[in-house]
Amino acid sequence: MDLGLSGKRALVLGASQGLGAASAAALAAEGVETVLLARSSEKLSVQVKDIIAKGGKASALVADLGRQADLTSIMEDPRGYDILVLNSPPPPPVKAGAGDRKTWASQFDAMFLNQIDLAAHLVKGMAARGWGRIISIASTSVQEPIPGLVYSNALRAGLNGWLKSLSDEVAGQGVTVNTVAPGAFATERTHSLDAAAAQRAGRALAEVAAEGAAGIPVGRYGDPTEFGAMVAFLAGQQSAYTTGAFFRLDGGASRGGN
Repeated sequence: MDLGLSGKRALVLGASQGLGAASAAALAAEGVETVLLARSSEKLSVQVKDIIAKGGKASALVADLGRQADLTSIMEDPRGYDILVLNSPPPPPVKAGAGDRKTWASQFDAMFLNQIDLAAHLVKGMAARGWGRIISIASTSVQEPIPGLVYSNALRAGLNGWLKSLSDEVAGQGVTVNTVAPGAFATERTHSLDAAAAQRAGRALAEVAAEGAAGIPVGRYGDPTEFGAMVAFLAGQQSAYTTGAFFRLDGGASRGGN
């Protein structure tokens, strides 16, 4: 299926690894000129080289959205972007009563304010051109809070509410805004969470990972390429009527309603 994206330009946040990298690769495979943003130049270089080796167009943008100078530089890019994939670094795990004010403030900036600042600016250019896509990588915790991940539970839910509001405001200008919520995928993040759980319980990592996969109806962790394919589809011309939506990609693990 041709998604009609050839010649479009995308900015993918947190694209040095995991689901951000998979999203960037999927967009590049559709002919999108993809700019991969992250704080690690070494990891970004690996992803960019891989995309180019496969015939895609990609470039690295080493930046930290927490630095105003970096954020301003992105906003002032005269070419603008047709597609924006929002994605923030995973916050540290913590229980609801154990979070401290300093970490709350830093995570609020990284996971909420910085994402909003960038999206609110770039969407203006999209609306002016009459075409745009904003896709947020969230978590199933938006609808079903995950024990021990209170920063993610609270802040991703807040961002999702803002994005839903934005989707209403720009729907008539050819811009769609959607959220994709991954469950457990075979990424560095999932591996680190499994490793931490194994250490706390004094169990083998393989045993904990197998138990986690067994709790998913499809019986495995997701492949990041499956996530990337969903992001690319939502960016495509065929998804022009899809906006303000929240999609769960979790192998059927969520038990709540849509």
